[in-house]
Amino acid sequence: MNKLNLHGRVPVLVIIIILLLTGVGIFRRCSESASTLANDFRRPGKDTLSVAIEMSRLTYSLHNDTAEGFDYSILRQYATDHDKAVVFHPVSELEPAFSGLDKGLYDIVVASFPSTNVLKEYFGVTEPVYLDRQVLVQRRGENDSLPTVESQEQLIGDSIWVVNGSSVQTRLRNMAHELGDTIYVISPEGYSQEQLGIATALGEIRHAVISEAVGKKLVEQYPALDISTPISFNQFQCWAVAKNDTTLLKSLNTWLDDFESTPRYRQLTEEYLP
Repeated sequence: MNKLNLHGRVPVLVIIIILLLTGVGIFRRCSESASTLANDFRRPGKDTLSVAIEMSRLTYSLHNDTAEGFDYSILRQYATDHDKAVVFHPVSELEPAFSGLDKGLYDIVVASFPSTNVLKEYFGVTEPVYLDRQVLVQRRGENDSLPTVESQEQLIGDSIWVVNGSSVQTRLRNMAHELGDTIYVISPEGYSQEQLGIATALGEIRHAVISEAVGKKLVEQYPALDISTPISFNQFQCWAVAKNDTTLLKSLNTWLDDFESTPRYRQLTEEYLP
């Protein structure tokens, strides 16, 4: 666990977002199984899509042994419409997922991550699947009073927990520069956005930055949480394919453009993106 003075130099890396899980024990078990899967599985045949998918209540999860999730449901519909089989490989962090995509083990990485110029340098990036933004998550005061931090300026000199390797680090660095002062970032390995939100709800940490879509799900379970302070503007969330797989990228983009105007897409957004 390291504190990073945001006036210092932060390496610019491909966005690697640790995915969302609901508990430390679950995270560890899934992390171990996902790592083994990423290292050991063999790529399916050419007629089958191999998909590394984020494990979270937003993207992909199991409920009563039934798979569900916003991105999962969309991609299943894509596979059905194109008469393709699909094999999902749930992952607990994106580093092995992007590595597998680069090595040809996966066709698509499906997760909650923003479309950025840095990401586009290394991978093919789809058209937006939905919009999201980063927010500060904190506990409300007593008697449901206003949160301690109501503006970005109040973060000066404070410590903020974020997912290790997240683009939020760059955003907070830029914010500190704009404010002319220091913000400290704590980026522990092995913690997802959901876990940081839960740790905040339980009073184990004071502030974290997570996606608003994840935050809204957490507020349903932990109503004492506040997510009203934005840290970023709305950002396009996308999927990634191999840089040279222009055929698949074009197919996904054409289909997404049509699908996002359908009642089914509106139904999914109402269900998962309230």
